[in-house]
Amino acid sequence: MTLVMLAAAGGQDDLLRLLITKGAKVNGRQKNGTTALIHAAEKNFLTTVAILLEAGAFVNVQQSNGETALMKACKRGNSDIVRLVIECGADCNILSKHQNSALYFAKQCNNVLVYDLLKSHLETLSRVAEETIRDYFESRLALLEPVFPIACHRLCEGPDFSTDFNYKPPQNIPEGSGILLFIFHANFLGKEVIARLCGPCSVQAVVLNDKFQLPVFLDSHFVYSFSPVAGPNKLFIRLTEAPFAKVKLLISAYRVQLH
Repeated sequence: MTLVMLAAAGGQDDLLRLLITKGAKVNGRQKNGTTALIHAAEKNFLTTVAILLEAGAFVNVQQSNGETALMKACKRGNSDIVRLVIECGADCNILSKHQNSALYFAKQCNNVLVYDLLKSHLETLSRVAEETIRDYFESRLALLEPVFPIACHRLCEGPDFSTDFNYKPPQNIPEGSGILLFIFHANFLGKEVIARLCGPCSVQAVVLNDKFQLPVFLDSHFVYSFSPVAGPNKLFIRLTEAPFAKVKLLISAYRVQLH
């Protein structure tokens, strides 16, 4: 464990602040993937979590068991820590090694406040994504069903995003429908989320099951054709390296149909 991890695990905020001002790195990892932020969330230290987030701690790092700082906070039932990390871009739909999400852990700890907080945040992300799509396509595109739960990636946490998902095609596929992948640039302003599908874009390439997916528009890299197979799929997105960017990416795919 590094000194930053020890200070975080002990809730020693003054020492932690001193280490950070002296240039100590906050995103070091132990062999099992544990970070200072995961230690602080697991030990239920709210102010320690806040200090680490302010210093640039990564929120979506997973331990070897797949658990994140958000999952640790949900286990402890700490709504304040949960609120802090989701407003910083924690992905609520990441799954642990045993395929459990943050919502599962919130439900297990029987904390209604934490569960409702997560559910409300996920509903907000879905609503914003769908409204942004409708505005972009001027309501000429009907959204039929999501292909996988919406994902959130902080651009500062690395130039690569990957996720595994299972796809079960509907029994009756509507005629003339298809699947599109949407990659939104988003800003979180407290509980408010603002997303866009135009302007500067950080996406360089989208690969699904080792096959490049093509952008729908030649001059834009926000919307891609998408061809998942029935069963397990692996999505990889190569992004521009931007370690100091505050923007978040929302990644979602829908079966769609033109009006």
